[in-house]
Amino acid sequence: MAIGRGLVLAALALATSAPAWAAVVVRLAPEVSVQKDEIVLGDLGTIEGDEPLASRLRQLRLGPAPLVGGRQHLDRDTLRNRLRSAGVDPAKIQLVLPDRLVLTRAFQVVPGAAIVEAVKREALLRLGSRSGTGEGGGALALVPAGRVDDLRVPTGEVMLDARVHEGPAGSAFLAATVAVKVNGRDYQTLSMTFRVGRYQQVVVAARPLEPKTVLGAADFRVDSLASTELPADALTRITDPLDLEVLRPVKPGEVITPRMLRQKIAVKRGEIVTLILEARGFRITTQGQAAEDARRGDTVRVVNVTSKRDVLGKVEGPGVVRVPFLEVRSER
Repeated sequence: MAIGRGLVLAALALATSAPAWAAVVVRLAPEVSVQKDEIVLGDLGTIEGDEPLASRLRQLRLGPAPLVGGRQHLDRDTLRNRLRSAGVDPAKIQLVLPDRLVLTRAFQVVPGAAIVEAVKREALLRLGSRSGTGEGGGALALVPAGRVDDLRVPTGEVMLDARVHEGPAGSAFLAATVAVKVNGRDYQTLSMTFRVGRYQQVVVAARPLEPKTVLGAADFRVDSLASTELPADALTRITDPLDLEVLRPVKPGEVITPRMLRQKIAVKRGEIVTLILEARGFRITTQGQAAEDARRGDTVRVVNVTSKRDVLGKVEGPGVVRVPFLEVRSER
């Protein structure tokens, strides 16, 4: 329904025809927020004068209100027709109108998170035996299969009535409906699907991490997250972070997997390292020069500083290479 600009012209026409002794004066505001489904004249401003007529005009219905959060303009013909249909003598009414009258429908917002929580509470009550810990991991976790947006509803007392529809035992999905009620009346019913899992302890990034960053204790933390949201190879702990570096950019809160990490370079090309030769009954250490970069566990070629010969050894840590006994014996 359009409520239009020409309202001023209608008002002037009515006001001009009204004598000075008009029984009722109707003053409409330029902007009005209505809360009910129906617009009545009394919602749009003040109506003063002869009380029986003024009271009657306050209850005069003009039509349906805009949708929740919507707006519309007052149409002069609507006002004029409603006055005529109500049997009101225009000569007894003086209208004082703004240049433009805009109606908006008052609303409140129900957060999507509140709707999700209502389902979770109902699910935990209904599936209580499944919500505890067990072989599947930690507490029961329910994650919406799709985004749940905030909902605009009329003003008033809101109640969320959630219903959970159980599926087959062991199902990875759960269906639910939420009846949204305002002031005890049904407003809207939402259908939702949840993925069913359990909470697990996993490692996540505590801050942004750039490639080649060597991990420190402040770079990650352990969080409890729903298994439905986790990659299959999510790390549950990191035992030697100082030996690891990041392969790609990682966002704060992102779950850490082995694919994001690799051993950092423990021996650099040209670096002087400690060579260790150890067997039953003896241990020999000497120095060598690394011929290439290598990480912990890699086999690297090293030039023995004393003998000037190449040997192959396994990197044990920063600047340390262990040479197999047979490798050295073959050089003699």
